[in-house]
Amino acid sequence: MVVELWETRLEQEGAYAFATGRIRALEAKLLNRAHYQRLLDAADASEAWRAVAEVGYSGAAERKLDEYEDVLTDELREVYALVTALSPAPERILWLHRRYDFHHVKVYLKAKLLGEDPTEGVFDGVGTVSPKLIEVSVNTGVWGELPPELAETGERALRAYESTRQAQTIDTVIDQGLFTYLQTATAGHPFAETLVAMWADLLNLKSLVRAKLMGKDRAFAQRVLVPGGSLDDSRLLALMDTAIETWADELRHTPYSDVLGRGLASLAERRSLALFEKLSDDFVTNFLKRAKLALYGAEPLYAYVLAKETELKNIRILLVGKLNGLSKEILEERLREPYV
Repeated sequence: MVVELWETRLEQEGAYAFATGRIRALEAKLLNRAHYQRLLDAADASEAWRAVAEVGYSGAAERKLDEYEDVLTDELREVYALVTALSPAPERILWLHRRYDFHHVKVYLKAKLLGEDPTEGVFDGVGTVSPKLIEVSVNTGVWGELPPELAETGERALRAYESTRQAQTIDTVIDQGLFTYLQTATAGHPFAETLVAMWADLLNLKSLVRAKLMGKDRAFAQRVLVPGGSLDDSRLLALMDTAIETWADELRHTPYSDVLGRGLASLAERRSLALFEKLSDDFVTNFLKRAKLALYGAEPLYAYVLAKETELKNIRILLVGKLNGLSKEILEERLREPYV
């Protein structure tokens, strides 16, 4: 399947003609490099916040800088509501919403077991299940009101933590449950299937890099892999027996060699995975741009939602960076590739 990652066909479904036309108009309003340059050039976070309002985020004009997370969440909620309303088959985009349900299970389990504050990690109105219901299910241990895949994953994560007392097991088990669900939910739809495979591959590679840096063995690495990727587990686990500097060469015939090569070079120089994560996001964005070739279909809707998520991530990177006094050069390095 690795070879097929760049050969994914578009489904061209006529029922999406109106939705696709509307999405094309919305794409023209996404932030481009010139917009981001304006935010980068802002003298401080307050000036950047005013610029956010001027490039199309009206909520920023009505709210204070310290409310930026609320504004960004409101924007995300509106995007999902709009795309759901536009879709002639809303069930086709349910899997995009459901990712947030799994995220909320993770957030509330960590709040309960590790004492973490859940408030900043909740995106109310974006998933398919009320975060409050997920919170109640986690806190009471009564999971019956949740969709089966969420309930089963939550229970598994709780048991795994109780047996290991390792916080990482919460992330691992929930990510595995999420990708098991995504595989099923996107089956039969090539563009979405390929997207999920990319996400899984990139997450697995990042997990293996972290495991290698921690001095972990194959057995540990096998436990943290998620399903659904295009790279065989055996091929990934074999990396654990080689020097991390050779990994890009080991995977030179896959689409990920450049991400690994540049990301690992930065890791060696800066002791940070920040560039690897940025390159991973850019890799996905460049794949999503294939949806621009679709005359009509579900693919432009998927791509628009995910492009908007990247845009919100970029705004968050800029605002947080400005608040923390990071240089323009550092922020520019961290910005993700825009869709337009």
